[in-house]
Amino acid sequence: MNSTSYFDSIADKWNVIREEYFEDKLKYIALSQFDTKDKICADLGCGTGFISLALSLEAKLVFSIDNSKNMLRQLHNEASNRNIKNIYPIKGSISDLPLFDESIDAVFINMALHHVEDAKGAFKEIYRILKNNGTFVICDVEKHNGEWAKVEMHDKWLGFSHEQINEWAKEAGFTDVKVESTELKCKGYSSKGEYTETGIFMARGIRKEK
Repeated sequence: MNSTSYFDSIADKWNVIREEYFEDKLKYIALSQFDTKDKICADLGCGTGFISLALSLEAKLVFSIDNSKNMLRQLHNEASNRNIKNIYPIKGSISDLPLFDESIDAVFINMALHHVEDAKGAFKEIYRILKNNGTFVICDVEKHNGEWAKVEMHDKWLGFSHEQINEWAKEAGFTDVKVESTELKCKGYSSKGEYTETGIFMARGIRKEK
């Protein structure tokens, strides 16, 4: 089973599973980093819409990208139930985004970057789709030693250091890069009872044309 198949298989349970890993408070930390009112936003690795549904309240359009068709179906159904018209779920990869150059005001990636094999390359894709003065906001886990997550949750990375994220963002061309701890924790148990707890960081950067 690969990562996409794994998330397809748990899509209908993800909202409950997610609550065991991290607090809803993370959503508000991410959204506080950019004024989304009447903006065009992208939620990459959107899952069932933890960020997308919140963005839809203020943003003009929300492009919700995920590899898992079942996750996207859950998001579509929830948006339909709430009569939300400005969310557009699209199947696609963070490494090869199905979005035009310089078309997005703000990019959000919440707890998904550690599932991207070429996480460094993802910053170049984010830079490509952002408009001039566009902003990215990434929340993800700090480095940890929970090896079981690679097997059971198909994680590609056991978190990231602040220095790593800062370097990748600047190499991609971003300025005003900030990486800081949210003071929140991500917690999880393996099927064998192994417990892992690590911090969650928030990173932000701006695309400014020279």
